[in-house]
Amino acid sequence: MNSLPSIPRPLSQRWRDFRFMGLPVLVFLAVFGAILLLWDQSWTSGTFVGEVQSVEAVVSSAQAGMLVDLSVDDFESVTRNQVLAKVQVKSPETAAAEIAAMKSDLEVTRVRMGQDQQRNDLTYQGTRVDLQLRRLELASARIRFQQAESELERLTRLYQDKVLPKGISQLRNEFGYDVALRDRDLFREEVEQKTRLVADLEQTLERFKTTNGPGRNSAVDAAIDAAIGAQEKLLEATVGSVSLRAPIDGVVKKVLRRSGENIAAGEPLIELGNGKPRRIIGFLRQPITARPQVGDVVEVRKRGSKPQVGLAKVAQVGAQLQLFTQPLRVRGFAASMERGLPVLLTVPEGLDLYPGEAVDLVPKWSR
Repeated sequence: MNSLPSIPRPLSQRWRDFRFMGLPVLVFLAVFGAILLLWDQSWTSGTFVGEVQSVEAVVSSAQAGMLVDLSVDDFESVTRNQVLAKVQVKSPETAAAEIAAMKSDLEVTRVRMGQDQQRNDLTYQGTRVDLQLRRLELASARIRFQQAESELERLTRLYQDKVLPKGISQLRNEFGYDVALRDRDLFREEVEQKTRLVADLEQTLERFKTTNGPGRNSAVDAAIDAAIGAQEKLLEATVGSVSLRAPIDGVVKKVLRRSGENIAAGEPLIELGNGKPRRIIGFLRQPITARPQVGDVVEVRKRGSKPQVGLAKVAQVGAQLQLFTQPLRVRGFAASMERGLPVLLTVPEGLDLYPGEAVDLVPKWSR
């Protein structure tokens, strides 16, 4: 039986079949190939995000104490060696407590020595201890005098600026310049009187040694002299205030502590930045297809409605991968931690950048 001849298909019918069966497959393959191409160019090519950095510094105190006279606030401009604040290393209460403790120790020492020595020795030692007590009282008076002078200097500036009254303000119940001047003079007179008293006691003790010649325990005397000398030096070294100065010219980024707060040694107090872009740091994410070299060129793209583009060079390359914070470009997510190779770049000329600004980096090396 002869087969029937095939019915010819019109061109429109063939185009219709191709659109429904062949065209979707071709479109899918084309889109898939475009995705692979874009993925290869934008993800594995090494495009990464950088951050503009500036010169920064942290102001801290080498000694613990109380922060006083803080004269700067956030975002204020400062100059190198400018006094930003002062640290009162030791408060009057602490100094008074240490002096009281030293007095108690001396009294105990005097009682113990009196139990083992005769009357002349006991009288001699009592005079020596009294002299040391008067010296400690003189040191305490000098502390109060120094604090009164500092307070007078502070109130003098306020009085000259017409912020503080001269006498006692009845409305605000505050002491003025005259009160601080009076207190300073009183403490100075106290220091002078105690100085004369200590000098008289030293002369009396010297005459007592010449006339009576008591038998003394040299080892105990040497220990007392060493202890008193060490305590006096420690008191002189720890009483007063330390000035905190700006190490660089710049702007106050953040004030971490305020006046009146107690601080620890080495605690960060003020953060400074010079406000000028110094370098750009970026992290090459994995996989790293080509290791950058010093001198390689990187394209820096500033973000914004009118993006700016500049060329930077690789200044340094890290020796190993480090953890860094990578922002996620998905609404509802902040950032994620990734590992990347740190790369330091120079700042492109003519590119207006702010410290802390994020920029897009496109490497130009191909290896």
